[in-house]
Amino acid sequence: MKTGKLLVASGALAAMLTMTLSGAVLANGVGDLYVASAAGVLEIHVKTSTVVSTIPMVPAPLSLAFTPDGTTLYACGGGSAIIPIDIATLDVQSSVIMPGPVSVLAFPAGQILVGSMPTRRTLAFAVIHGGAVTESAELPGAGNLMAADRREARVAVAEAGKNWLEVVDPATSTMKKATVEGNIVALAIDRTHDAVLVATQTPNALISVDLTSLVTTWTVKLDGSPVAVAALTTTAVVAGGTNLWSVDGKTAAKLATTRQSAAALAASDEGSVVHVAEAGGIEVFDAKGILQRTLELTGDRAPTEMAAVPRGSSLFMGQGAAQASASAATGPLQPGSLKTPEPPPTDTVMDTASRLVNSPPLQGAAAVSAGILFLCWLLIRWYDKRQLRRS
Repeated sequence: MKTGKLLVASGALAAMLTMTLSGAVLANGVGDLYVASAAGVLEIHVKTSTVVSTIPMVPAPLSLAFTPDGTTLYACGGGSAIIPIDIATLDVQSSVIMPGPVSVLAFPAGQILVGSMPTRRTLAFAVIHGGAVTESAELPGAGNLMAADRREARVAVAEAGKNWLEVVDPATSTMKKATVEGNIVALAIDRTHDAVLVATQTPNALISVDLTSLVTTWTVKLDGSPVAVAALTTTAVVAGGTNLWSVDGKTAAKLATTRQSAAALAASDEGSVVHVAEAGGIEVFDAKGILQRTLELTGDRAPTEMAAVPRGSSLFMGQGAAQASASAATGPLQPGSLKTPEPPPTDTVMDTASRLVNSPPLQGAAAVSAGILFLCWLLIRWYDKRQLRRS
């Protein structure tokens, strides 16, 4: 047997399997939270409290939205040009041009990016990968609030300080209107209950509206004025000032106290933790209100908006539900400050290689490949001994 050729072929197979099995790393990068700031888009690995990269943008990004598969992040800076960012390479792609200035982005299930254009009182629908860009019928007002989820095909749209709510299906351009009591300040899609969560002031409340019937299914009063809402798997989280409330549809209970007033909330994709944007950084809490991380982001890196990657949070990856519950029961992970106080604008080749080599999926794939090489070596030895006996 030509041992050298077999080893080369085995090595090639092992390398191919390594790249295939580590596809999640290559497809999604290493960050699990992306933050809009004056410095640009920050790529953050929450578990290690690390700013992995900074993607500069001028003008600074105001809103972020991931494609459902997590491979592309779209960012807008208030103009009509929407910037796609390839997450695997962090390369900025050719802009998507909308009919007018866009203030908020959302990407529901499917292939259509939605942008709200308050000055036109319409929505822009852009089919990704070179598709057409169309415009919706006129909204009741400036739709400057939007909420979407990658598992739900519909988008919720509202106007801050008003009481109207539109549920929009981008695939058909259909829009259904409802009204709620109070002035709307924030929206979130509750994918567990097929509803949109509506936070209002005057009165201070959280309202659940069915996405299909647009009927209000429950209303829970809050002890303070809400500014943001997010949906975890087990509860809704509402922020107001330095208070976080957990709302179960019947009552609102104090969940946690933040160190600074909350400006925005973002739930991780699997729904186990909520990220709280504040003037000086981001705090991360689990569903029980236990602080998991404090990420210091000051100056031009102060967060204005957040987008969680469509996959499990790095605080949750590798844990089953039972393990995650056990971890919460034994206490929080130790909060830490960011390891990269002044991250470079882009990664060096060595930085990227180091991250890939140290990533758990790649290490697991490498172990499988090593096993394949070992089995091939055993096969070669067996074959050679057999040939010697025959001769």
